Amino acid sequence: MVTGRLAILVPSSAEAESSPEFRYLDGYRTLQARRVFPTVEVMRFGSEPIRWEAARADAVLLLASPNVLIAAASLTAMKHLLEGGAGAALPYPLTAVLGASSEGVHTLRGYELLEARILAGAPVPPGVRPVHRPAAMFAGGAFADLTTRYPVPELVRLHDLPAEVRAGLGVGHAGVCHEFIDYYGEPRPDVLAFVPEGARDVLEIGCARGETGRLLQEELGCRVTGVELNPVAAREAARVLHRVVCGDFERLELAGAFDLVLATELFEHLVDPFAFLAKARALVRAGGRILLSTPNTGHYSIVQDLLAGRWDYLPVGLLCYTHVRFFTEATLRDWLEMAGFTRYRIVPQTTELPERFRSLGGGLEVNEASLGTKGFYVLIDV
Repeated sequence: MVTGRLAILVPSSAEAESSPEFRYLDGYRTLQARRVFPTVEVMRFGSEPIRWEAARADAVLLLASPNVLIAAASLTAMKHLLEGGAGAALPYPLTAVLGASSEGVHTLRGYELLEARILAGAPVPPGVRPVHRPAAMFAGGAFADLTTRYPVPELVRLHDLPAEVRAGLGVGHAGVCHEFIDYYGEPRPDVLAFVPEGARDVLEIGCARGETGRLLQEELGCRVTGVELNPVAAREAARVLHRVVCGDFERLELAGAFDLVLATELFEHLVDPFAFLAKARALVRAGGRILLSTPNTGHYSIVQDLLAGRWDYLPVGLLCYTHVRFFTEATLRDWLEMAGFTRYRIVPQTTELPERFRSLGGGLEVNEASLGTKGFYVLIDV
């Protein structure tokens, strides 16, 4: 019987643990669990065998990565399955059930609304069957038995539980979870179209593990110098880029001349964007470019959340936990011109605008183009 104690097992990750965004997710996930279970213990594991204090828990939530979001409503539904006799409760991954939504999910409230529809019985796309990655909740005794055959690191690496294990456990399906992108490992092939022709030397600020820089080197023949704040990611980037500097660009003293200064989803994290722009301009050769990508706070998903009294941070996305600046196209134009730039272009990154936003009345001034824009590419020619 599931009563009061939940053990959350999370793979150790030096990169995630040095990231404020994913430390925030860890705290939020634990908060959600404490709304369902009176006692919650978070346990981290590596590749080595570990002692199983978790076996004493009434339930065990096993996560395949530190990047997993799971909320109280789904945890409650999974707990009820275990109380009904299931040995394991598996949620549907968000990406697998998006077909049940008529629009994308961009905010935490949007995620909760989709979760509520699934929990209320909305159909999931045909053929979708939850697996135990990225999340599964096990009854404590069933988990203890399972780990006698599959040590936890091995269990996490399995894409799915073997059929005979599933049958013996008694597996139920309930709720939704989401595994965020690999924050430091996602390449941005979309920016290649905005790299000036003939660009040779590139400075990428916020280069993460260097995957975008690697693309620039391999596809366009560039020589990429990266700047990265996270020391774990910086060490990885140093393996693939021409040069990497670990530190805060706003405080670093950098020398050199570049054809392109690139910063994707960074501008909104800056304490002093004007100082950043001045520093970037000083590093760009005449005829070069500064290329930014930044979210639009006027996107419909944020507007509708505000109408509902919500503004919720997440580790990735439009309302990332470490955003300290928020922009619309009008704000960007004002700031660029205050910084002294006259040769610039702002290119919208658009999403489908739900029909309900096309018929807003009541005397409201409505900018449909802004509502349908998730973010902007900012091209500043020097």
